[in-house]
Amino acid sequence: MTMQYKKTSIIRNDRVSSNIFRMTVHEEQAANIVPGQFYLVKLVDKSPLLARPLSIYRVDQQTVSFLYAVVGEGTDKLSRLQVDDQLYITGPLGNGFDIAKLSGKVAMVSGSVGVAPFIELKRRLQAKQITLYAGFSSEPYGLDEFSDIDQIIVATDDGSYGHHGFITDCFQPELFDVVVTCGPEALMQKVIAACSAVSVPVFASMDKRMACGIGACLVCSCKTVAGYKRCCVDGPVFSGQELELEADGDA
Repeated sequence: MTMQYKKTSIIRNDRVSSNIFRMTVHEEQAANIVPGQFYLVKLVDKSPLLARPLSIYRVDQQTVSFLYAVVGEGTDKLSRLQVDDQLYITGPLGNGFDIAKLSGKVAMVSGSVGVAPFIELKRRLQAKQITLYAGFSSEPYGLDEFSDIDQIIVATDDGSYGHHGFITDCFQPELFDVVVTCGPEALMQKVIAACSAVSVPVFASMDKRMACGIGACLVCSCKTVAGYKRCCVDGPVFSGQELELEADGDA
């Protein structure tokens, strides 16, 4: 099985923070997107060769937007594309959030660009009682999209905004009926552990290097209680209770 790409054009590609960009492209399949899914994006010049997986940030009529960090050669080249430039995309891919399981008081816990999948999820949820816990290294971004929710709690590593420290320092899972999380694995590991301790269901959107999008290369495998699963086809959204994260570092 080979992945079928289609050529599309860029509507916008703006810097929203020091190394964070928001890109919007034309997409006729936008109506079929589920929050938490992703696309593979390739440059037209095919250099670097491998596609980049980008979480779906926002869906509008025949357009889809991505929020991405510039972390290497591929994303640096993406950030330099202008309006009307072309690129290849394929998607939507993977399994997103099950909206039917997200009701009552909902907490969204993100780290850095992990806030991306929660924009469209927030728009789709019928629940109005939503609290966003968002952690950043320094300057926050994307928070304007959450102006209509109950509460926004922010933490920054440098103390420039909100709580000085980790967003997990502020998180209180016992206040919620269900939790969703996305970000570094160290952060999600702490969130899942905290939720399990008080028997609150949690769903995690894994941020792995999903190179092929069809489960063939196994690069994006993650450890679960049922063995290893592939994030690109079995996820990227998993029940937190089934994941066995082996994260290093702090969050």
